[in-house]
Formats: sequence, C-alpha cells, structure tokens
Amino acid sequence: MPLSAKTASSTRLFICLLAGYVLVHLFIRLAMGGTLELDEAEQLIFGQQLALGYNTQPPLYSWLQWFFFQLLGEGVLALAVLKSLLLFTIYLFTWLIAGQLIQNQRIALLAAFSLLLIPSIAWESVRDLTHTVLATAIASATFYMAIRICHKRSLAAYAVLGGLLACGMLAKYSFALFALSLLLAALSIREYRSLVLDRRIVVSAVIALLLFLPHMLWSIGHLDEIRAFISDQVGEGSQPGYLAGVISGFSSLVKNSAEFLILVWLVLTLLVPSAYRPLVAGSVNPHRLLAARFLIAAVLVCVLLIVIFGTTQFQSRWFQPLLIIFPLYLLSRAETNGISLRREALLRSVIIFFAVTVMVLRFSQFWLAPYVQKNPSRMQFPSADLAEQLKQQGFTGGTVIGDSNLTAANIGLYFDNARLLSPKTELFLADNRNNGTEGQCLIAWKATREDTDTMPAGLDRYLRAHGIVVTGAVPGYVSAPYQYTNSGNYRIGFVLLSPEARCHTTRAD
Repeated sequence: MPLSAKTASSTRLFICLLAGYVLVHLFIRLAMGGTLELDEAEQLIFGQQLALGYNTQPPLYSWLQWFFFQLLGEGVLALAVLKSLLLFTIYLFTWLIAGQLIQNQRIALLAAFSLLLIPSIAWESVRDLTHTVLATAIASATFYMAIRICHKRSLAAYAVLGGLLACGMLAKYSFALFALSLLLAALSIREYRSLVLDRRIVVSAVIALLLFLPHMLWSIGHLDEIRAFISDQVGEGSQPGYLAGVISGFSSLVKNSAEFLILVWLVLTLLVPSAYRPLVAGSVNPHRLLAARFLIAAVLVCVLLIVIFGTTQFQSRWFQPLLIIFPLYLLSRAETNGISLRREALLRSVIIFFAVTVMVLRFSQFWLAPYVQKNPSRMQFPSADLAEQLKQQGFTGGTVIGDSNLTAANIGLYFDNARLLSPKTELFLADNRNNGTEGQCLIAWKATREDTDTMPAGLDRYLRAHGIVVTGAVPGYVSAPYQYTNSGNYRIGFVLLSPEARCHTTRAD
C-alpha cells in the first residue's frame, strides 16, 4: 500500500534512523577484523558453492552468502553485509506491519524499534545468528504480505506469498510453525478467512511447493541425519516418561518465551499500561485482531509440539519469528486507548538508551574483553598471525581441513580460493577450487593443551572416511598471542601433506 504524503516525513525519519543503526553495527563488525564467529565460520565453508543441501539446516542462507561472496569476495565484508541487510529487513517490515496496526506514525516508529528491547534480536542476531535472522526477516515480510492481500487481492500478491512461504521453509524448518500459526489466525477472522479460501491460494501453494521441492528431495535422502538433529534440538525422548516430558516441555516453553519477552514486556507494561485496558468501543482493527490471534495460535502450536510430538526443550531464539509481533500488538492497544506525550517520550528515551547500550557493548566486546572476562573469546583468535606462520611453514594454498568449522575457516580465510572442509559439516563436501589441481593439503586442529595435542579422534575418523592418508606424517605446531589480551597464546597442530598426497574427495567404503 503506497504511503500517503502525511507519512512521507515519518518514512524518511525511520529509514534514516534504521540505516544509521545498521551501518554502525556493520562498521563495528568490519573493525573487529578477520576473525570469525561460529555461524560466520560455517557460512564461509558452505558459501564455497551452491548445493541443494549443506547440513541439517535448509540452504537459503548459504545460497545468499554464496551470492554475496561472488559480489564482494570471500571474507568478513560479504558476511557482514548480508547480515546487515537481513537485520534492516526485519525492522523495515516490522515498521510496515506496525503502520497497519497503529494510526499514530510516531508510535508505529517506536513499535518497530521496540525490537531493540528483545535481547535475542538486538544482541544475538547481530552477534552470531544466521538462519534464525533470515527466517525472522521472511516471517515479517510474510505477515505484511498477508495484510496487503487482505487490503487488495491479486494473483501477483498470492504468487509473492507462495514465494515467501517457500523461502521461509528454505531458511529454517521451524518456519512451518510460523506459517501454521498465521494460517490458524487467518482462518479465525472473517476478513482473512476469505483470503485463505480464495481459489488463488492454490497459486501460493503450488509456487511454494515447486520452489521447496528440490531441497525437499535432497532432505529425504538425508532424513536420518535431519531427524536426529531435530530430535536432539527439541529434546525428544530426553525424559523417562510422557508426563515428565510434558512437564519439562511446558517448563522450557515458559522459561524461554519469558526470557525472550521479559525486557520488552516490563518496559511496555510500566510505560504504557493503557495497553491492558479494554479497547475503546468501535475500535475494531482486523489487522490487530490478526496479530492477537496469531500470538494465541503460536502458543497453541507450541503446546501441540509438547503434547503430541514430545518436545521437551525450547530455545529463546526460536521465538523470533513467532513473537516479534508481541510489542506491536501491545502498542497498538495502548495507542487505541491513548498514550500521553510524556509516556511516549519516556518510551522513546528507553529505546534510545538500549540502542546505544547495544552498540557500546558490541564495540567493547572485542577491545575491552581482556578487562571483563577471564578467558579469551572466539573473536580473539589470532587467525592472521597463525595463517602467516603456516605460510612460513610452506603452505601456499589448496585444501584446509580443520577439526572444527572455526579452525578451517579462520585459517582458510587468508588463503585465496582455499577449499575448506570440516567434520562438523560432514554432509557437505566442497568441490576442488584450484583449476583442476588439488594443491597442497593442510590438516589443522586446536592444540592449546600440550598433554592432549595430538590429532583429535573425530578428525582422524573424518580423514579415513574420505580416504586421506596421514600415516607417517609428522605434526607441526604454531602459536600466536590472543588478540587484545595477555591471556597467553593460541596453539594449533597441523600436518602438511606433500603435493603428491592430495586430499581425496571420496568416502571410504
């Protein structure tokens, strides 16, 4: 829906504020240098090439990361730009949704930025999350598209909805919970029920199925691994009996959903208590009703997961696609019942305070770490120094096999076109990237404890499974001081195979 002239100024203000906030985080990440977080390391490995599947998560994020690597080169810049654009998308569509729930543009702007009061979004999404961030961005876009179709139906809009649903499933399998919650909510509202029952919804379903089908066929071939991963994540079978599992599931649901919402709920409850008063008569808003029913449906879906499917544990980040609507709904009720200018100003001040706090903490996470933590963090890994020492040891490029994604990616980042492999990504095997020759083969592992610094058993099994022979190879060791701390050195062990002993890519029988 096009924005009216009255909202043009508010639109420019929001876009400028959001762009500024996201750019600050982008510059901070670039300033932190070429050392990778856990999910960044994984994407550096997966982003080497396109594939129908990579591991037990769907492939869309890695496809996007591959595209940004083609544009910007394989490095921190491409990783950070993609994440920044997805964060921008989350806030943008949250603001667009708020504009449909809330008439006052100032309150709608505050509603969008109230996501800064949710630590999982304001902090964890900036720091390290990938698939969850993408799923949340697509969820917010999907919710807004549903509202658009409610206003004006068209075949193109239904086609876009189908594409978004497919992208959501290709982003994270748990997106199905969001889609089911939205469907149940829509069916419960007269204005939206006709949207679902419109025959053009078949176009959405067909497009969603066709786009998701190639990966679905791949996932069927790896169903055991995916099922085992999901079972482990949700704690299926972790309790001795059904009743114990249900109690554990409800306990985890309450704990983690409360952890996700506690800060934004407290702030809004204290500053805009009018959200809890009965709504003014005649103030029916079908979009606000959709938000309310969606939140109820999300809770019911989670309960079904516990009671029927045996889910015993949740994690707070899983609620991002399901609960980002919560602060918008509360502020929509408060705006309908009336918010004083004083309370509005207080809420604005609190949001600004937390926005600045997050930026300061992000900035200080790296440079002030020696003063606030005992042990060095992953971001203090001396990857550049270690890579330089490995060059001096004779490694010029080729394949890097690490005992973990972090080891492989943090070293391979400094060698152009290096082929990166890791036992942690065993479902994905990157193709040779060195013009038809495999080049050298470097096998590396964390060796910070000198009494247990031999090649890890898991890495050894991975090499044997792929037919890579290291028998008789003498390991070497290099070390470098952690960055921005006096907490000692980070040490890795390595084996550098001769050019003739190439890294094979076939599994052993």
